[in-house]
Amino acid sequence: MSLQRLREHRSIWDAKPVLADVYAVWFEELVRLAAPAQRVLEVGAGPGLLGQWARGRRPDLRWIASDLLPAPWNDLVTDATALPLRAASLDLVIGVDVLHHLARPRRFFTEAARVLAAGGRIALLEPWVTPLSYPVYRFAHQEGCTLGIDPWEPFAAAGQDAFDGDGAVPWRIVRSTGEPDWRGLGLASPRVRAFNGFAYLLTLGFRSASLLPRPAAGAFMRLDDLLTPLAGLLGMRALLVWERLSPSAGA
Repeated sequence: MSLQRLREHRSIWDAKPVLADVYAVWFEELVRLAAPAQRVLEVGAGPGLLGQWARGRRPDLRWIASDLLPAPWNDLVTDATALPLRAASLDLVIGVDVLHHLARPRRFFTEAARVLAAGGRIALLEPWVTPLSYPVYRFAHQEGCTLGIDPWEPFAAAGQDAFDGDGAVPWRIVRSTGEPDWRGLGLASPRVRAFNGFAYLLTLGFRSASLLPRPAAGAFMRLDDLLTPLAGLLGMRALLVWERLSPSAGA
């Protein structure tokens, strides 16, 4: 990972407004979880796109954008698995495409639970495995998608880059972890909401090219919405939400 790569992502974002149109749907679902004036920590902020969007629409939130790499648009340089924050000091820990990059997901959940007040939430937007998404993530994406991956030790080898990842990690964590294990981490079992992503696929993501003209974006996003009942088959992403239990109920 490098600052140059993050700058490239910001440049593509600025030059490709249709990508921002598609992401805005997901950003809205994330940010609406925050009540007025809540304390929000964004982890894995990277190019700073979610924070930029959220501050423009929710100036009431006390938003801290954090990332491993120093960047002028973020607020805090820190590892999401070792947060320099007081216990119970936050209401929401939020992130886009973070979990499937973490080498030690359990440390992240332990830290997030520690810094959240009771009733606070972790909200992550992540890749999700479905019959449609699997071949895309497995064969057409640089990160891959390994259904049999160990979700709690996915990148045990030293030297992992922060851009390394595996799209199956969030799906495997949810499928393989029961309520007692989550309770042991101080969290309720996650709520999962899958999203279709035809519009996103046509944008080609963070590449300079796009197959989706901006005037057509609204139609494809309406199609995604119309096909919501089939998101379990056609979804590309999922919003995963965990609630922090009170200390007496959790670990």
